[in-house]
Amino acid sequence: MNRGEIWSLPDGRNVLIVSLTGLEEAYGAVLAIVLHDSDHYPDTAMSVVIGDPLLCTAVAVNIVQLRVDRFDGAKLLGPVATEAMARVDAALRAVQDL
Repeated sequence: MNRGEIWSLPDGRNVLIVSLTGLEEAYGAVLAIVLHDSDHYPDTAMSVVIGDPLLCTAVAVNIVQLRVDRFDGAKLLGPVATEAMARVDAALRAVQDL
């Protein structure tokens, strides 16, 4: 699992990995943003509409820690564009006052 990838979990949720690549091996868990349908939240300083590989919105306050076994049976949808991930990073910094 790599930072910036969108995964479709067996429970029906789609998530964007936001933790550093390699944390899943070191700690057995990742940090991810639970994604929403793109028409539920506007594109703001705290939410980012992503177009590919899945039309969705990443809301920076929706961070979850997931054990790697939650990805058993999950499907990798693909990485988000560098520009979109930069906007997600900015939203995370805004929400966490970094």
